[in-house]
Amino acid sequence: MFKTIENGYTLGYVPRPLVVVVVGENPFTVGWHTPVNKNPFLYSISIDKTNYSYRLLKDNFTINFLTSEYFEQILIAGSYHGDQVDKLSLMKNIHLIDSQKVASKSILESFMVYECEVYKKIEFEDHALVIGKVLAIKYKQGKVKPKNKLVFSMGKNYYCFNTKGFYKKI
Repeated sequence: MFKTIENGYTLGYVPRPLVVVVVGENPFTVGWHTPVNKNPFLYSISIDKTNYSYRLLKDNFTINFLTSEYFEQILIAGSYHGDQVDKLSLMKNIHLIDSQKVASKSILESFMVYECEVYKKIEFEDHALVIGKVLAIKYKQGKVKPKNKLVFSMGKNYYCFNTKGFYKKI
């Protein structure tokens, strides 16, 4: 039998991979993200409008896909506010590099990066959907694999990892 819960938006999520978005040199973690269009390739992120990162997000950003090897750094990027703490000094083994098409930095340790310019913002009561037009997709050859161990969010402060890759096409 099902139970009903109010304000349970963080419960019972289907696991979602976490990414680190960088605006300028400010990294932050995003669990709500998805492609929304193929041509042009548009990718969206959802961000709390009260966050410092949202105030910075005007022209462009990068979406950085990291493996679970960087779990601690992914959590640091999402646990601190960039206007209060130098997150990069806490994020050991993470290095920002220049991007090819946008002014925001990319994370060197990523196995894949989307470089995006802001295409549209849709504001809701507490969050905004920021849609980016993907100008460049960068990946490390041999590193984009179904067996990559990723960090998944199960909701507020609950995380899991995929332990086996998926190799069979359906």
